[in-house]
Amino acid sequence: MIKTSVEQLAEPIGFDIAHSDDHTQASLFNGLGKGFKTYSSHDLGLQLAYLSDKLNKDAEKFIIELAEMIKCKNQ
Repeated sequence: MIKTSVEQLAEPIGFDIAHSDDHTQASLFNGLGKGFKTYSSHDLGLQLAYLSDKLNKDAEKFIIELAEMIKCKNQ
């Protein structure tokens, strides 16, 4: 399968954004949120299941910590 440049660069771009400022980091997540919002609820559930299966421990830990911060912010 031929991968697009976006597919090939996703992880290196994510690493670089992690070392960027909070506005750039938020923009990445805002774009992901905007894109995932276009899925139907069933398709979103499936996509999140597929995605979560491919996360490594570092990504899982980060996402769990981010979710906890969002919960605290919204209380």
